[in-house]
Amino acid sequence: MNKHFYTLVSSILLTAAATYGQEPTPTDIMRYNQSDLNGTARFRGMSGAFGAVGGDLSSLSINPAGGAIFNHNTAAFSLSYLDRSNKSTYYGNKEKENYNGLDLGQMGAAFVFNNYNENATMKKFTIGLNYESTKNMRNDVFFRGMSNGNSLGDYFLNMANNAKVPHNIAQPNTGYLDDDYSTAGRFGGYVGQQTFLAHEAWLINQGATNGTYTANYNQNSRYDQARRLSTSGFSSKFSGNFAAQLGKKFYVGANLNLHVIDHTTSSVASEVIENPGTKGAIKSMSYFNDTYTYGTGFSFNIGAIGQLTESLRAGISYQSPTWYSLKDELVQGMITSRVEEQSTTLFPRVVNLSGSYRVQTPSHFTGSLAYVINKKGLISVDYTYKDYSNNKFKPTSDDTYYGLNEGINAMMTGTSEVRIGGEYLINQVSLRAGYRFEQSPYKDEFKMYGDLNSFSAGVGYTFGSSRLDLSYSRSHQTYKTHLVDTVGPSAYAAADIKNTNNFVSLTYNISF
Repeated sequence: MNKHFYTLVSSILLTAAATYGQEPTPTDIMRYNQSDLNGTARFRGMSGAFGAVGGDLSSLSINPAGGAIFNHNTAAFSLSYLDRSNKSTYYGNKEKENYNGLDLGQMGAAFVFNNYNENATMKKFTIGLNYESTKNMRNDVFFRGMSNGNSLGDYFLNMANNAKVPHNIAQPNTGYLDDDYSTAGRFGGYVGQQTFLAHEAWLINQGATNGTYTANYNQNSRYDQARRLSTSGFSSKFSGNFAAQLGKKFYVGANLNLHVIDHTTSSVASEVIENPGTKGAIKSMSYFNDTYTYGTGFSFNIGAIGQLTESLRAGISYQSPTWYSLKDELVQGMITSRVEEQSTTLFPRVVNLSGSYRVQTPSHFTGSLAYVINKKGLISVDYTYKDYSNNKFKPTSDDTYYGLNEGINAMMTGTSEVRIGGEYLINQVSLRAGYRFEQSPYKDEFKMYGDLNSFSAGVGYTFGSSRLDLSYSRSHQTYKTHLVDTVGPSAYAAADIKNTNNFVSLTYNISF
């Protein structure tokens, strides 16, 4: 990595840390960009390669012109079973965590209005309403290992010394924990609160001059470090679709989308010091953070599909940025134990409320081709380009977010995503398969997430005006995380996480 480039990014991001109340990081933006590619079982069975296929409620999220492919009123309801696995490696030690549960994948309907005037340009139009769970946030990660590097205590010591937090913020001395913690936040922000917790838990001591601090733990030991991350909640999308068939071979459409974010992240970072030292020195510490994030967003997408030949269709679509308005609630705590002394437990009964802030995810374009094989099957390919460096915290003119946005721009890059799907009909049975690949959104110097690979298979059975679809999809992606989240490059070794998702989806479709 280029040393000067690394230093520049570090200084930009550390400036943001000093001003923002709850220290978001450039990697936080990923939670607003990730999707399980949820939807109907047919859609998932073909890995979402529906940009030129249409005729499926979930296909509207890829290309809204697909609504005009419907020939009959249609409704669909989908359930998914998720098995999620996270395998971690930290200082050579391996751990594994699993989650499994049910998820409401999708429900919606499309209504077809035919124009029986043979001379009319608009042959029909459709109106659709659809709900999708875009991301099941339920996840558990645990990693542990013996470190020869920085202590967890260094996070607090360096933060206090770098910001030169005044001693009266670290020790307000009102006699009430909740009031002192609130006072530290009022006058010292996020950094002031962390310094207060560390000081009151005996982790750091006041130095000889105001704004300086010393460690009350052995900085030349080995450290048994661990972190447990648990998330819950969801992101979802409600879409309203309008599509029309113009002439015999051209389809257009548009969506208006309402997005909902509601999730909680619980983190416990802990450390046991192998050689803690003399009486009164810290021998173990645990640092607790619970963050609740909620809000709504808006986006739109437009698209078109053209019938190039009897068998070949082409599609193009544009997905706008998603504009979110969000709020955070943060609760913190700390537990420490000392040599030959009683342990200290600090859990202020204070909820830190952020002001409303905005997040903008990038727009993207999708081009698609679908080839129909003698009305017995099809092969479809979608290509999507998305520039993740266009993610933004807003308002961009605010110094609070300037550093974060500069960090995102420096760390993230444009990506290509390819989805390939196929379907073949044998009487009443449909057989499906698909593959999906998405490049890492990070530049090589900051590769916090790896490439995503996914494959899928599915089957459908038609009986009368109804169809039952079943699909299985499996995705792999690696990513990195650290003992604590920091705005700048971390002083701690990265834990390597291999995330695997197994989805089984079931959809009931009915035409009426």
